[in-house]
Amino acid sequence: MTNLSSRRTVIFAGGGTGGHLFPGIAVAQELIRQDGDTRVLFVGSEKPLERDIVGQAGFEHIALPSESPSFAPMRVVPSLLNNWRAYRQARTILARETPSVVIGLGGFASVPPVLAARRARIPIVLLEQNVVPGKATRWLSRFANVVCLPWEEAAGGLPKSTKTIVTGNPIRQEIEMLAGELASGGLTPPRSPDEDRSLLVLGGSQGATTLNALVLNALEGVATQLIGWRIIHQTGASDLDEIRQRYAHLKLDADVQPFLHDMAEQYRRATCVISRAGATTLAELACAGLPAILVPLPTSAHDHQRLNAQLFADRNAALLIPQQANAEASIDLLQTALVSLLSDDERQQQLRDAIRSLAKPNAATTVIDAMDEIWRGVPDPGQVDVTRNSHGAAPRTNGRLGRVRGRGAARR
Repeated sequence: MTNLSSRRTVIFAGGGTGGHLFPGIAVAQELIRQDGDTRVLFVGSEKPLERDIVGQAGFEHIALPSESPSFAPMRVVPSLLNNWRAYRQARTILARETPSVVIGLGGFASVPPVLAARRARIPIVLLEQNVVPGKATRWLSRFANVVCLPWEEAAGGLPKSTKTIVTGNPIRQEIEMLAGELASGGLTPPRSPDEDRSLLVLGGSQGATTLNALVLNALEGVATQLIGWRIIHQTGASDLDEIRQRYAHLKLDADVQPFLHDMAEQYRRATCVISRAGATTLAELACAGLPAILVPLPTSAHDHQRLNAQLFADRNAALLIPQQANAEASIDLLQTALVSLLSDDERQQQLRDAIRSLAKPNAATTVIDAMDEIWRGVPDPGQVDVTRNSHGAAPRTNGRLGRVRGRGAARR
């Protein structure tokens, strides 16, 4: 049995949305797999979604009264007071738990605990999910020992002094294992018209209603191309009945569900995907090696979904369909993409190969390696300094954190 005094505690700070929480949960699950005695605690906001997601994953969650800063005249003072209270409560939690490291997940809820960790001289690791870093990551990066990035391009959105490492986005183990199945030849797409082909439609947690309508309007015009295809459509809760009725009217073979809980199996069965461009979804699609049509959420913060999708499109790893203000224009673009993809096996294979090249199935392990080197304070002398080079780009590493110097360096 591990001595309680030497038991490692890791606090995950932040959340607010699934996009921030799921990478943290993936890292937490890998920590437990590596060392079952590790204590994991999530400290975030009072949003019910956050509590539910963390609870369903089996981890303890402590809610703080933090909130997104507001400049509305009636909200400025309450916002400041609530975040000050959150910071004070975070300091109390850190003093009680004495964590080895605090991992910031992004979003406004990460700010009070990370600032409390800085005050307590506790090592700080930040996880950034998108190609354009969010406000919280940009601001907190000056205090972090290291910022873990999904792609090298994300370093351009951070101060030049920021210490970074490209880890990829951590995802659930059952989905990251799909990359291994692909490599071993155990996950192969249908090869003949007689085999089942399926189109997976992922509405996403935000903007699902608009995407659901766009997809159904586009499918109506290409119904003949979908003969012999099975459609699996995740709609979100509000549109379920209407979408089912529309598929019945179109006489298309469709399984319409509000949420899909067995995503690894859905990816395993899918031939092609229509999806938003959230960072976690893109990381999962890469590991599953799925040809995808990406329709970014146009209202995403800092336009990060479009920029995420553009990175994949620039590498010929996905088809990008911008959601136009003119609905008819969006429908036409999506129909054109569907026709070209559904009927062209060679194009599907090209996209499949290209998106597989972007997969980083060991992202959670790489984050933990970086965290451990900071925690132990024993840098590997064979590694490079994890700072930006003279061209502003993050240097490549072999997946482990190099020597960290300067402000925020690990303290023993």
